[in-house]
Amino acid sequence: MSRDRPVGAVEWLEGLIERLELLRDLPEQGRVVPEWGEPTVREIVYASYRVIYEVFPDRVEILTVSHTRQQLPDQRPDTSS
Repeated sequence: MSRDRPVGAVEWLEGLIERLELLRDLPEQGRVVPEWGEPTVREIVYASYRVIYEVFPDRVEILTVSHTRQQLPDQRPDTSS
């Protein structure tokens, strides 16, 4: 998309950022990621992309952005390192 329509790509990104900014006030607006079932790991869908994030008491961390057709692993990857 970015090569063929650079303006469209910028608009898409600006829309995504705008949507993500809502997480500041409503971090639990997304649904729990069904593949992982962890209450603090949630997702929102934006234009065929899943934004998977984790909610902490003082912040939200984006874990991944993937196309809705992409399958997530059955378990969350180890993040302890």
